[in-house]
Amino acid sequence: MMQSLAAVAASIIGGISTLSMLVLLMAGLANAKPAQLQQGKWMMWGLVLLQVVVLAVGIVLMVKHKPWPAAIVGISPLVVVIVLMVILVKIEW
Repeated sequence: MMQSLAAVAASIIGGISTLSMLVLLMAGLANAKPAQLQQGKWMMWGLVLLQVVVLAVGIVLMVKHKPWPAAIVGISPLVVVIVLMVILVKIEW
């Protein structure tokens, strides 16, 4: 039971981190140049696609009674968001 709770919590945390990054990207693109705007749109679509795939794989793993792999998959968007944030700060985007 606790393993399933961990998998669900990891998926929720991954979803919240993706939504947070989408909001930050939208706020950062308010005064962007056209090239940056296009890059930002691709980053946002990539994050949305990643989150949809992660949720689908996490649900499949939970149905197959593999909660720890589902938790790892569910938390992966947080790792991607942290790496993307570090990259964007480093290049001063």
